[in-house]
Amino acid sequence: MWVCGYGSLMWIGWEVSIGCGRRCKAVLLGYRRAFIKASIKNWGSAEHPCPTLNIVPSPSAQCEGIAFEFPDDKRALILSYLAQREGKGFSLRELAIEREGVRVQAVVPIYHGHNLILAETPEEIVRMIDHARGEHGSCVDYLREITEKLTRLGINDPVVTEMWRAFLRRDQLGHGGPSRS
Repeated sequence: MWVCGYGSLMWIGWEVSIGCGRRCKAVLLGYRRAFIKASIKNWGSAEHPCPTLNIVPSPSAQCEGIAFEFPDDKRALILSYLAQREGKGFSLRELAIEREGVRVQAVVPIYHGHNLILAETPEEIVRMIDHARGEHGSCVDYLREITEKLTRLGINDPVVTEMWRAFLRRDQLGHGGPSRS
């Protein structure tokens, strides 16, 4: 069984204690990252939600992430862990990935809950990032960490890169908000 992560699943080490046999870079076909899941606790609040990563269908897109292989007899344990970790509003979908030149099906958590952000432009997202702060820190911290962690993994994601650049441009123009770190 394969699981594919596109966000924090890639770097938190969850797979080690559950018997992961292999981890490798993989490409999720027909999807891209998007800052559309509102964090209203960890990185933001109900008044000022932080736009966090999710994935959305995009026929010509590819989302590079990390795939984890587990023995098939661990399937129930893996699905239970992922359902508990991801929480309400997430579905665990079987989607096509390519890893090491081979196409396989992998379980991918996708958020479909009521905390979806309907911002229209990157500028709107940047304004939200400027003002959001939660229990784990500011939304600026979240964006910086995601950018740095993807870079360390050798993943260049155009959506994340452009959002970071848009934030830096705004900051350089002196339009930063109250939550800058």
